[in-house]
Amino acid sequence: MLVYWWFSTTPAMNDKEKGFFARYLRVNASASAWVLQRAGYDDLTARGKALNSKRGSITVERGCDAIEPTALFVSAVLASPVRWAPKVIAVLVGSAILAVINFVRIISLFLAAVHWRAAFDILHLDVWQAVFIFLAIFLWAYWAAWAKRRPGASVRART
Repeated sequence: MLVYWWFSTTPAMNDKEKGFFARYLRVNASASAWVLQRAGYDDLTARGKALNSKRGSITVERGCDAIEPTALFVSAVLASPVRWAPKVIAVLVGSAILAVINFVRIISLFLAAVHWRAAFDILHLDVWQAVFIFLAIFLWAYWAAWAKRRPGASVRART
């Protein structure tokens, strides 16, 4: 996690237009808009990191990207005393799962902003944040149990 936090403060990550986070937020907004447009929100547009429609809008900001829970998951996997092959699989699959669920999160928050504004803040600040931390820990625990019971799996002893 320390490496992630250090790396996340670099200009390559934080540049407002060309940094990784800015680009990743735009991808999250565009992908979420694409799904919502197919679900009937024809007037919805994604401009940068904002989802706008006549019915309402949200902006995908840092912290709404699932990067920190993913970093937590990846750190836990890499720190686990198992061989590298299962770690690589876990990092790829777990990160993809967290990314997909984040799209569900963004879509649900847009729908809450449009149809149930009173619930938006609770969903945004309390429910989804807790779900992501729990999910990152659950995915790691599930993977660790799987990696331990695999035929031929060996756990490296640390001395």
